[in-house]
Amino acid sequence: MRLQGRIIEWNDERGFGFVVQNGASARMFLHVSAFRKRAGRPLLGSLITYEIRRDEKGRLRAANAEFVGTKTSRNSSAGAFLSAIVGLALLLVLGYVGHVRLSNPTSTISASAYKIVSARDALNSQPEFQCKPEKNSCSKMASCAEALFHQEQCSVPDMDGDRDGIPCEQQWCN
Repeated sequence: MRLQGRIIEWNDERGFGFVVQNGASARMFLHVSAFRKRAGRPLLGSLITYEIRRDEKGRLRAANAEFVGTKTSRNSSAGAFLSAIVGLALLLVLGYVGHVRLSNPTSTISASAYKIVSARDALNSQPEFQCKPEKNSCSKMASCAEALFHQEQCSVPDMDGDRDGIPCEQQWCN
Protein backbone atom coordinates (compact mmCIF):
# COMPACT_ATOMS: atom_id res chain seq x y z
CA MET A 1 0.00 0.00 0.00
CA ARG A 2 1.33 3.47 -0.95
CA LEU A 3 1.35 6.21 1.66
CA GLN A 4 1.79 9.94 1.28
CA GLY A 5 3.82 12.17 3.57
CA ARG A 6 6.29 15.04 3.97
CA ILE A 7 10.01 14.93 4.57
CA ILE A 8 10.49 16.48 8.02
CA GLU A 9 14.27 15.99 8.29
CA TRP A 10 16.88 15.64 5.57
CA ASN A 11 20.70 15.36 5.65
CA ASP A 12 21.78 15.91 2.06
CA GLU A 13 25.45 15.11 2.77
CA ARG A 14 24.61 11.68 4.15
CA GLY A 15 21.64 11.04 1.84
CA PHE A 16 18.95 10.20 4.35
CA GLY A 17 16.19 11.71 6.44
CA PHE A 18 12.77 11.05 7.87
CA VAL A 19 9.25 11.23 6.48
CA VAL A 20 5.96 11.53 8.37
CA GLN A 21 2.80 10.10 6.85
CA ASN A 22 -0.05 12.59 6.35
CA GLY A 23 -2.27 12.53 9.43
CA ALA A 24 0.27 10.62 11.54
CA SER A 25 3.08 11.60 13.88
CA ALA A 26 5.51 8.65 13.69
CA ARG A 27 8.74 9.24 11.74
CA MET A 28 9.87 6.75 9.11
CA PHE A 29 13.51 6.43 7.97
CA LEU A 30 14.07 7.42 4.31
CA HIS A 31 17.29 6.83 2.34
CA VAL A 32 18.03 8.49 -1.01
CA SER A 33 18.26 5.02 -2.58
CA ALA A 34 14.54 4.54 -1.79
CA PHE A 35 13.58 6.89 -4.65
CA ARG A 36 12.62 5.01 -7.81
CA LYS A 37 13.20 7.88 -10.23
CA ARG A 38 16.33 9.99 -9.80
CA ALA A 39 14.68 13.42 -10.18
CA GLY A 40 17.10 15.13 -7.80
CA ARG A 41 17.62 15.13 -4.08
CA PRO A 42 14.70 15.76 -1.78
CA LEU A 43 14.38 18.89 0.31
CA LEU A 44 12.88 19.53 3.69
CA GLY A 45 9.11 19.70 3.18
CA SER A 46 9.07 17.66 -0.06
CA LEU A 47 5.80 15.79 -0.53
CA ILE A 48 6.34 12.14 -1.47
CA THR A 49 4.52 8.84 -1.84
CA TYR A 50 6.21 5.70 -0.54
CA GLU A 51 5.74 2.13 0.65
CA ILE A 52 6.87 0.63 3.94
CA ARG A 53 9.35 -2.28 3.78
CA ARG A 54 11.55 -4.12 6.25
CA ASP A 55 15.29 -3.96 5.65
CA GLU A 56 17.67 -6.93 6.07
CA LYS A 57 17.84 -6.27 9.82
CA GLY A 58 14.02 -6.22 10.13
CA ARG A 59 13.68 -2.44 10.61
CA LEU A 60 10.81 -0.57 8.93
CA ARG A 61 11.81 2.10 6.41
CA ALA A 62 10.36 3.96 3.43
CA ALA A 63 10.87 2.33 0.02
CA ASN A 64 9.87 2.94 -3.62
CA ALA A 65 9.53 6.68 -2.93
CA GLU A 66 8.40 9.19 -5.56
CA PHE A 67 8.00 12.94 -5.47
CA VAL A 68 4.42 14.22 -5.63
CA GLY A 69 5.26 17.80 -6.60
CA THR A 70 8.45 19.27 -7.99
CA LYS A 71 10.16 20.15 -4.71
CA THR A 72 13.61 18.69 -5.36
CA SER A 73 17.00 20.34 -5.11
CA ARG A 74 17.54 20.24 -8.89
CA ASN A 75 14.18 21.79 -9.71
CA SER A 76 14.49 24.33 -6.91
CA SER A 77 17.90 25.58 -8.02
CA ALA A 78 16.80 25.73 -11.67
CA GLY A 79 13.72 27.74 -10.65
CA ALA A 80 15.82 30.09 -8.55
CA PHE A 81 18.25 30.62 -11.42
CA LEU A 82 15.42 31.31 -13.87
CA SER A 83 13.80 33.74 -11.40
CA ALA A 84 17.11 35.56 -10.99
CA ILE A 85 17.54 35.89 -14.78
CA VAL A 86 13.98 37.18 -15.25
CA GLY A 87 14.40 39.61 -12.35
CA LEU A 88 17.69 40.91 -13.74
CA ALA A 89 16.18 41.40 -17.21
CA LEU A 90 13.21 43.28 -15.71
CA LEU A 91 15.55 45.48 -13.68
CA LEU A 92 17.62 46.30 -16.77
CA VAL A 93 14.53 47.21 -18.80
CA LEU A 94 13.16 49.43 -16.01
CA GLY A 95 16.56 51.06 -15.57
CA TYR A 96 16.80 51.81 -19.26
CA VAL A 97 13.28 53.27 -19.43
CA GLY A 98 13.97 55.38 -16.33
CA HIS A 99 17.23 56.64 -17.76
CA VAL A 100 15.63 57.61 -21.08
CA ARG A 101 12.70 59.34 -19.35
CA LEU A 102 14.73 61.24 -16.77
CA SER A 103 17.59 62.21 -19.06
CA ASN A 104 15.19 63.82 -21.55
CA PRO A 105 14.75 67.46 -20.44
CA THR A 106 11.40 67.72 -22.23
CA SER A 107 10.02 64.72 -20.37
CA THR A 108 6.95 65.73 -18.35
CA ILE A 109 7.93 63.18 -15.69
CA SER A 110 11.38 64.64 -15.10
CA ALA A 111 10.13 68.24 -15.34
CA SER A 112 7.32 67.60 -12.88
CA ALA A 113 9.61 65.74 -10.49
CA TYR A 114 12.08 68.64 -10.63
CA LYS A 115 9.31 71.17 -9.94
CA ILE A 116 8.05 69.16 -6.95
CA VAL A 117 11.56 68.91 -5.48
CA SER A 118 12.02 72.66 -6.00
CA ALA A 119 8.59 73.36 -4.49
CA ARG A 120 9.37 71.28 -1.40
CA ASP A 121 12.67 73.13 -0.99
CA ALA A 122 10.81 76.43 -1.28
CA LEU A 123 8.33 75.32 1.41
CA ASN A 124 11.17 74.46 3.78
CA SER A 125 13.02 77.73 3.20
CA GLN A 126 9.97 80.07 3.01
CA PRO A 127 7.06 78.82 5.14
CA GLU A 128 4.99 81.92 4.33
CA PHE A 129 1.86 80.12 3.14
CA GLN A 130 -1.24 79.79 5.29
CA CYS A 131 -4.37 77.71 4.89
CA LYS A 132 -7.20 80.01 3.82
CA PRO A 133 -10.70 79.01 2.67
CA GLU A 134 -10.46 81.13 -0.50
CA LYS A 135 -7.38 79.16 -1.65
CA ASN A 136 -9.45 76.21 -2.87
CA SER A 137 -8.33 75.68 -6.47
CA CYS A 138 -5.28 75.84 -8.72
CA SER A 139 -6.44 79.12 -10.26
CA LYS A 140 -6.13 80.75 -6.81
CA MET A 141 -2.50 79.69 -6.36
CA ALA A 142 0.53 81.83 -7.20
CA SER A 143 3.17 79.08 -7.52
CA CYS A 144 3.83 75.34 -7.53
CA ALA A 145 5.15 75.63 -3.96
CA GLU A 146 1.89 77.24 -2.80
CA ALA A 147 -0.17 74.55 -4.56
CA LEU A 148 1.93 71.84 -2.94
CA PHE A 149 1.54 73.49 0.47
CA HIS A 150 -2.25 73.64 0.15
CA GLN A 151 -2.45 70.06 -1.12
CA GLU A 152 -0.36 68.64 1.72
CA GLN A 153 -1.11 70.95 4.65
CA CYS A 154 -4.64 72.20 4.03
CA SER A 155 -6.26 69.10 2.46
CA VAL A 156 -7.59 71.03 -0.53
CA PRO A 157 -9.43 68.48 -2.72
CA ASP A 158 -9.10 68.21 -6.48
CA MET A 159 -5.65 69.84 -6.69
CA ASP A 160 -4.19 66.69 -8.22
CA GLY A 161 -6.38 65.73 -11.15
CA ASP A 162 -4.46 62.61 -12.21
CA ARG A 163 -3.68 61.52 -8.61
CA ASP A 164 0.11 61.28 -9.13
CA GLY A 165 1.02 63.46 -6.15
CA ILE A 166 1.79 66.55 -8.25
CA PRO A 167 -0.79 69.35 -7.81
CA CYS A 168 -1.83 71.93 -10.41
CA GLU A 169 0.13 70.38 -13.28
CA GLN A 170 -1.72 72.40 -15.92
CA GLN A 171 -1.08 75.77 -14.26
CA TRP A 172 2.00 75.62 -12.01
CA CYS A 173 3.73 72.25 -11.62
CA ASN A 174 3.99 71.11 -15.26
